[in-house]
Amino acid sequence: MGKILPGYLSDWTTDRVRQEGVKVLTGAVVQAVNFRGGKVVVELKDGRKVETDHIVAAVGLEPNVELAKSGGLEVDSDFGGFRVNAELQARSNIWVAGDAACFYDLKLGRRRVEHHDHAVVSGRLAGENMTGAAKPYWHQSMFWSDLGPDVGYEAIGLVDSSLPTVGVFAKATARDSPRSATERSGTGIRSESETESEAPDATVPAGGPAGPQAPRPGEDYGKGVVFYLRDKVVVGILLWNVFNRMPVARKIIKDGEEHEDLNEVAKLFSIHED
Repeated sequence: MGKILPGYLSDWTTDRVRQEGVKVLTGAVVQAVNFRGGKVVVELKDGRKVETDHIVAAVGLEPNVELAKSGGLEVDSDFGGFRVNAELQARSNIWVAGDAACFYDLKLGRRRVEHHDHAVVSGRLAGENMTGAAKPYWHQSMFWSDLGPDVGYEAIGLVDSSLPTVGVFAKATARDSPRSATERSGTGIRSESETESEAPDATVPAGGPAGPQAPRPGEDYGKGVVFYLRDKVVVGILLWNVFNRMPVARKIIKDGEEHEDLNEVAKLFSIHED
């Protein structure tokens, strides 16, 4: 989470995960994995050993770019994957979609994305463009994760903890949890072929609750919005225990405007409503 969340939120989340009964080992580098007596033994670089029944390795992926050698395709040296234009075209009569495509995002620049939603939508567009549609790929794919029954997030855009961030938080209710969101929607796969819909009017509302204050150390980050900035423009949005607000987030990124007060922008996500 340290690569995605700002430091204070990553630390808070680690504490919450520990409260769920998870033992978290930070700064751990795996040296070797062995099988002994029906158990899996993980040996760490600092000499520690962890004995367990199962291992889940969630370390990302390396795109297979072998076709580049025989097909004369360009591989991006920074992000990996086949380098394509905004229409997902690598060269004449060759298109690439999904995790293997390093595409040009019309709003955010060169990117490679490993999201289920991105694979579905970019695959459809590549198919259309093969028939001559010549449509640019402008969809901002979402990704999500649940960190236990009571903490979850949904995010789009450039969500990178190395960027400047502004977080606006509010007190959560019983309805502000992944478990509650799943029960209301009837599905646990929030990113499943998510279709683009029109966002509600994204004009900052007048009046309403008083402007929220930045949370202080030790406060509970129940729900909120984290804005990721580049050159004072919002390029990424992470919704913390806030669900079903992706159209609003997409419109903010699509507009690409500077905002004097992100507290006002956060009101668009109704985080202060019970």
